[in-house]
Amino acid sequence: MRELPNITATKKAYKAVGLDAARHRPSSDSLLRRVVKGQGLYQINALVDVNNYLSLKLQLPIGSYDLAKIDGPISYQVAEEGAEYAGIGKGAINISHFPTLVDQQDAFGSPISDSTRAMIAPETTEAMLVVYAFGQSPAQLAAIEQTVKTVLQAAFNPEEITTEIIA
Repeated sequence: MRELPNITATKKAYKAVGLDAARHRPSSDSLLRRVVKGQGLYQINALVDVNNYLSLKLQLPIGSYDLAKIDGPISYQVAEEGAEYAGIGKGAINISHFPTLVDQQDAFGSPISDSTRAMIAPETTEAMLVVYAFGQSPAQLAAIEQTVKTVLQAAFNPEEITTEIIA
């Protein structure tokens, strides 16, 4: 799996912010390793299942977040030394130097492990799906965007899909 270009690009981005990419694997890498080992996938709900499908298909970390649990504008930052949050299924995790999504409250998402604060739940009615795509060309980003839209449309037939590429 080391030679997969999207996983390699993600690990390179991790190294650039001071992370040990062997210790802090991209979520797509961890997911792919589970499948290869025959451990199967957790079935949570339809959106998380689609999130996992896209992550495996694109070989990129993807996070899904409940928009009702996000407070104000979102920014992309590298977490400071000593930062932590409650990780989904993991308890408190140290997110020092993790690339993170941050709102008015604090960090809530990362291509390594997401927090419980903005996680998808049965009552979620509006969600944001983030593809963490490091080192992609404009053409590759457009293809990723189209794949995500096609899969979401087929799975949910939503009233609206809004996309934005932030480079």
